[in-house]
Amino acid sequence: MPLDPELRRRSKTLGELEKLIVLNLSADANSQIRIMYDRVVKIIGAEKPFLRRIFWWASKLVRLQLPKLDILEAQNDPLWHTGVPAIGFTQSEVGDGEHFLRTIGLSEEQKIICFTTRTENYYLKLIDSGNKLKPQTVRNPDEGIYFEVARELSLRGYFVIRMGKDLLTSVPTQYEKHVFDYAGASRSEFLDAYILSRAEFLVNGGTGMHIFRAILNLPSVQSDLYRVLKNKFFGDVGLFQKVRFVSDGRLATVSEMVKMDDAFSDERHQEKLGVELVKNTAEEILAACEEMIARLNGTWESTEEDEILQTRYWDLICKSGHNGGRIGAKFLRDNQDLLR
Repeated sequence: MPLDPELRRRSKTLGELEKLIVLNLSADANSQIRIMYDRVVKIIGAEKPFLRRIFWWASKLVRLQLPKLDILEAQNDPLWHTGVPAIGFTQSEVGDGEHFLRTIGLSEEQKIICFTTRTENYYLKLIDSGNKLKPQTVRNPDEGIYFEVARELSLRGYFVIRMGKDLLTSVPTQYEKHVFDYAGASRSEFLDAYILSRAEFLVNGGTGMHIFRAILNLPSVQSDLYRVLKNKFFGDVGLFQKVRFVSDGRLATVSEMVKMDDAFSDERHQEKLGVELVKNTAEEILAACEEMIARLNGTWESTEEDEILQTRYWDLICKSGHNGGRIGAKFLRDNQDLLR
């Protein structure tokens, strides 16, 4: 997230990217995305640890002021919303990707919708590989809800693809004719990126996969959000997990959620706060998908009430407002009593 808007910013100056060296201090999350960035900028990453260390210490010796930017703050950079994508696919890659889509039964007239959900095993695999983090399982949605949404979208004619990595489960039998289990049967680093680039939108259940879409200026339905974020990416439709007080069952207002500073979604703090997360329902997610479809088709009509509710929400989140992402219109209508 910090890299892409910076590349967009520097690409406006002739020759700026050619003299830029990027130190990638972590392992590549996806090899295809790394390949695409390697085409436009010099990156020194985990594959060259010694050289990376030399550059790092050299920057310290000359007292180079390296910018420090929180990964969530990087999401608020306006160039996510106004800049031109820095990377793309070659003609050869497009050919390979389209060939795969034909082999799995996608017809020429069909549109793709992808979905994915946050899972514990993905984070356990990261821990096994040496990453120091907590799975935070309390944040995970119920994938069964997403299968229900996928079935409905399939019945409306969409080709629905299940995305993900290190999944332990397969698509339940009753959904097999509605969902192509790419995550379980055909996954590759290249296809992760290509399929997401071809989808009408991604239904993203609390994962970081929406970044694949954002780097190409493509929208997602961001459901089961477990953080109160200042902004969403341009064109996104978001739904947040509500917070319920265990003692009396009351739902927390948005301002109360803001005061908790996202600790409501951290298993280390939930008991002290006396709260639990309320996951999005299939009806809520489907309504957000319907809004996204209408927006992409150019048929969405926002009412005056919708705009008032959006403003009320963003005024509670931050003073600067939002940069183009929105909370689902029906979700805000149904939960407007929380907008205080």
